[in-house]
Amino acid sequence: MVLIALIGGIFWQSRPQGWSHENQIVQGSGDSRLVDLTADPSGNRLHLVWEDTRDNSTQVYYKRSVDDGVTWSPDVRLSNLTIPAFEPEPRIGIVGNRVLVFFSNETPTGEHIFYASSVDGGNHFSPPIQLTNDTGDQSYVAVALVGSTMHLVYEDYLNGEEHIFYTKSSDAGLTWQDKVALTNTPGAQDHYPAIAAVNERVFVAWCRYYRYHEAIYAKASFDSGASWKPNVQVSEYSPPSFEEFSTVGSNGTQVHVAWGDGQGIQYSRSEDSGVTWSNPIALTNTSRQYLAPRISVVRSRIQIVSAAISTVGAPPHIMVDSDVYYVSSSDGGRSWIKPLSLTTHEFGRASLAPVIWSRGDVTFVAWEDNRNGRLSIFFLSNPDFSALRGFEWQLFSLTAIALVVTTIVYVSSEVWIRRTAGHHRGRSRRRLRRHHA
Repeated sequence: MVLIALIGGIFWQSRPQGWSHENQIVQGSGDSRLVDLTADPSGNRLHLVWEDTRDNSTQVYYKRSVDDGVTWSPDVRLSNLTIPAFEPEPRIGIVGNRVLVFFSNETPTGEHIFYASSVDGGNHFSPPIQLTNDTGDQSYVAVALVGSTMHLVYEDYLNGEEHIFYTKSSDAGLTWQDKVALTNTPGAQDHYPAIAAVNERVFVAWCRYYRYHEAIYAKASFDSGASWKPNVQVSEYSPPSFEEFSTVGSNGTQVHVAWGDGQGIQYSRSEDSGVTWSNPIALTNTSRQYLAPRISVVRSRIQIVSAAISTVGAPPHIMVDSDVYYVSSSDGGRSWIKPLSLTTHEFGRASLAPVIWSRGDVTFVAWEDNRNGRLSIFFLSNPDFSALRGFEWQLFSLTAIALVVTTIVYVSSEVWIRRTAGHHRGRSRRRLRRHHA
């Protein structure tokens, strides 16, 4: 047993830490892009959705992992989009074994929100169900979950204006409440909504385009979406050098909003549940342009990923290079680590649209990447579960070997002791017989 403890101690001290290798997890023949990722908070099941052109049309696909992303199930097509959709932009949410995948779909009456559902953890999915059927186009859906309650926001485009709408389901997507307009400012284009929810508090952020300038806005509900506080402007209006996709996360009291522009990843936080906001700060200071960040908030730990784009040259020979960058804070956004590039590939390739999900000290990141000549989905994790599984197997093998060796040594020693004892008893009996003779 001492030997086993020594072997285990040596290998435990060398347990691998840090990010895993970048793994291509979708091998389709078309372009795979606009991925979304979520996980079972109580286990190691990961669920992944994306849009894919392998069938000569843009469709929504799904796959899952039951071992923290070490291995993945085959790709499953969820949609049958007969009218070409520009970007279905699928989003995923899970409640226990119920998995719902939301996406937009062109129909003869416009673009609407659909969803496919699974009641067995992703083994089987229903045909897509239409959720919205209003006049105009509904797209760019975002989802947040609290228990069996699903909060949903989306864009609605009608009569030349875009506004943000909200709906929710209190029974994991079986029934839905009537929609609520969160924005209605005439002449404003409100788009790219993001949502987060903790207990009864729901937070929404979006980008407003108004009079050729853009700014980030936020809105809060303290009663699970029954009523909403007034809109709050988070950033100043500025000329749109880059589309300002927002992302929002919260631990209940603190709310964190990030967005990207030509100056980097911008960040602001609220200490009073979205009533007031800090002055925005830039979390990056490189010459790259940061696009569509995504945020994860677990207690006081904040993690953000974003595509960081750089260009070299002049038209018509512009070279574009993009990597996935990561920044984090462990003290509620008061201080931040230096930005870290999670991707490595040759110049001129693009890693884009990353998403992030975390639980405790575990983090998963997925993104679209064209390093192999077409867009595909890549994935990595922290810690490196592939290495940990290998370490666990090595430790198991060494433990088994040590047990076998220990058993052999023990049995051999017992045999030797018994033979030695028998030999001594035989000599003693012979001596006793000679003595009596």
